[in-house]
Amino acid sequence: MYTKQSSDKIQELKSPALSIKTGYLDDDFRIFSLVSEEEGEFQPHYHSFHKLLFFESGNVSYYVEGETYELQPFDLVLVPAGEVHRPVIHSSLPYRRLILYLSPAFFEAYKKESVDLFQCFSLCSARASHVLRFSDLSESRLYTPLQELSQCARRPADPSDLLYQKSVLVQFLLLLNQWTEEGSPAFPASSISSPQILQVISYINQHLSSELSIDQIASACFLHRSYLMHLFRQETGTTIGGYLTEKRLFAARTLIQSGCPVTEAALQSGFPSYSAFYRAYLKKYGCSPKDCRR
Repeated sequence: MYTKQSSDKIQELKSPALSIKTGYLDDDFRIFSLVSEEEGEFQPHYHSFHKLLFFESGNVSYYVEGETYELQPFDLVLVPAGEVHRPVIHSSLPYRRLILYLSPAFFEAYKKESVDLFQCFSLCSARASHVLRFSDLSESRLYTPLQELSQCARRPADPSDLLYQKSVLVQFLLLLNQWTEEGSPAFPASSISSPQILQVISYINQHLSSELSIDQIASACFLHRSYLMHLFRQETGTTIGGYLTEKRLFAARTLIQSGCPVTEAALQSGFPSYSAFYRAYLKKYGCSPKDCRR
């Protein structure tokens, strides 16, 4: 658990020719700051942990599960584990953001103490939005711990500072939950979203463990096969097959980490065979499925 300003292991990639990196999280949380100064599109990707992004500056659209948000300074973007997302940088204006990686175990530890730090994510989901927008964030009590988190992200890694970082993080999440519950932020709707693609994504996620084909999805959503493939790629930046594989891998990995036998996890997640699952898993994570339990 430590902070960094940049890293080739956690920085999201922009070139579609490169393999997707989904970041990693070996501890309960990670805080870091990134700046990008080149316009371009990042690859669609997901994480096995929850992500909270504080948008500081830039000209950026943020895509999450088929929906697009035009970000404004001081927006907070909340992306639960397993949701496919990507930013698109529209100009060379510096894209500055503070990023928090938060493991499911981090939230579970506090939930056992009857403290639901995950409430802000749950409320966003209930409001069908991935963004919290505050009109007066700089004047709020929330702003001080947020700025302190930014300072933590810019300081050299120091193990002795971890307890302080955690205390500031918990304070920030408690205040964020309070403000969110009281209705202080807006929950902006996506600026661009295709009802057809949202229907397709919903159908895929509801039938993830079933045998799915493009023809079957197209028929269920009343779309022509070719049109569906073109529209999905255009709206999400990835193919239906790629999206389906990513979702199934995340589901299988989650099951395995919870103690489910590997073969059973593969079949429950919709892979047609263990060999197909093993090849996809090895390509994605660079290790065998059994290794994720270690």
